[in-house]
This record gives sequence, C-alpha cells and structure tokens, in this order.
Amino acid sequence: MAKAKKGILDGYKTYDTSGGFGNAKQWREAFRERFSKKEAEEVLQGQELTPYQILGVSPNASQADVKKAFRGLIAEWHPDHNQHRIAEAEEMSKKILAAYSLLTH
Repeated sequence: MAKAKKGILDGYKTYDTSGGFGNAKQWREAFRERFSKKEAEEVLQGQELTPYQILGVSPNASQADVKKAFRGLIAEWHPDHNQHRIAEAEEMSKKILAAYSLLTH
C-alpha cells in the first residue's frame, strides 16, 4: 500500500500543544519533521525561481533576513487569509515553506 502524501498543514495537526506551545527548539524540530530537505527539493523541482527568489532575498542574506521574509510571505499567502483563492494559496505556501526549509537546513 502506498504511503499517503502529507498535506501542507499536517504538521500543525500533529504538533502536541497540550503542555503549552513548547520552546523554539521543539518548534524547529516539528517543522523539520513535517517538511524535510528532500520534500522541499521535490516541491521546488522544475521551478524557474530559486529559493532566494521565492522569498525575495539575496543569496548573501542573513538568516534573520530569510526568516523575516518567510514570516511575511507565509502570513500573506496562508490559506486561512486567502479563502477566495485557496488552491493558489496552498501552492504558494508550499513553495514558501520549501524555500525556507532549504535555506535553513
């Protein structure tokens, strides 16, 4: 039987917040579990844009700049904020998450 492909929001469903929201290290680990480097590369395969271009940062951008760009774009393109174009928002969110994953691994 083929393994079901993970959806973009599955990580949020599996992150246990019953004991609070956790610390930054726990959030980073949960993020990496739901979007590995290999999965990120698969999402961006065949894209004309580089991860830097997707996030709108230069290749010599600091990690703080990458993180700031990611947060701004993911907030803008989050499916909850784009109910009128949910498919486009989900696709763009995947690209943003994939770009961020590759630049921060």
